[in-house]
Amino acid sequence: MRRASHVCDRGKAGPTENRERVPPRVMAGWQISGMHSRCKNCLYCGLVNYVSLGDPPPVKNWKRPLLAIAGVALTVCTVLALRFAWERDGATFFAAVSSVVMLIGILGFVISARGCDLCVARFLGRTI
Repeated sequence: MRRASHVCDRGKAGPTENRERVPPRVMAGWQISGMHSRCKNCLYCGLVNYVSLGDPPPVKNWKRPLLAIAGVALTVCTVLALRFAWERDGATFFAAVSSVVMLIGILGFVISARGCDLCVARFLGRTI
């Protein structure tokens, strides 16, 4: 099922002006609308720049799948940790920390799926 193409409204003065249509990015039948060629930043560039420190690391092809696997693994582990915490008395702090770690894992998976290469490299950080 194909949807209408997205509209780039960066640099336009008002909402009533004619906007140029941008074709959607299609990959194996799935529509991916995170970033397109007209805009310079993806949806997550501002957030990733806010949470990352230092110079941006080099962009590598292996960082995107590694971030996706790490995000899913971290999310699954923290869901199991939350289940463990709710069965115990006095584990509220552990549950709160696990929830924050789970949000970081979910954010990592989302950035690996829809973010640009620079966001993936910055969010994963310097590795081996």
